[in-house]
Amino acid sequence: MIRLIIFDLDDTLYPEIEFVMSGFKAVAKAISQDFDFDTNKIYALLIEAFKEDKKFVFNRVLKYLKIYNEDYLNKLIFLYRTHNPEIHLYKDAEEMLPYLKEHFLLGLITDGFPTTQRLKVEALNIERYFDGIIYTGEKGENYSKPSIFPFIDMLNEFHIQSDEAIYIGDNIEKDFKGPKALGMVSIRVIRNGIYKNSISPGKDFDPDYVINSLFELDNLLNKL
Repeated sequence: MIRLIIFDLDDTLYPEIEFVMSGFKAVAKAISQDFDFDTNKIYALLIEAFKEDKKFVFNRVLKYLKIYNEDYLNKLIFLYRTHNPEIHLYKDAEEMLPYLKEHFLLGLITDGFPTTQRLKVEALNIERYFDGIIYTGEKGENYSKPSIFPFIDMLNEFHIQSDEAIYIGDNIEKDFKGPKALGMVSIRVIRNGIYKNSISPGKDFDPDYVINSLFELDNLLNKL
């Protein structure tokens, strides 16, 4: 019998691209104010650079603008990570979280810069739904997915056996290996997200089930 449902955050409960675009707006505004550029043009440059390659976007844009400076780069990274994001839950998450809260314990395990992830949770107004939240960045590098450690901690917190819990994520490269290793049921929700084209490194990374929407959970849970 399932008693605990653990969720991933980014691209599982909300579209992560919204956070990226929100951060780019904040950064574009800062660059424009500091160097008298047009905000819209800087924003467009950031988006174009991101579409070309998701890595080192700020570095490349600053070099293109001939204003690269490592201290200024670090300032922009900090701004990006700590801005108040404009993000919204997926429709299915918005409806299913309060429904699931009535029937199960709910947990959230999320990687990333802890302050950033906390700001996302606050912006989405979802802390009220979760009985436990683990920000792996506060625990150390060995806690980042696909580590088993955050899942062990959450199971222990609620005194729940692994076969009484399920984990729902989206990223096949890291989300499912940890919970599967512990004997938890793992479910991938297909999203049109940043890592939608990620490739499984091996069978132990594959989820047990795949769904196209959280609305499908009700039927699936009845079968488990």
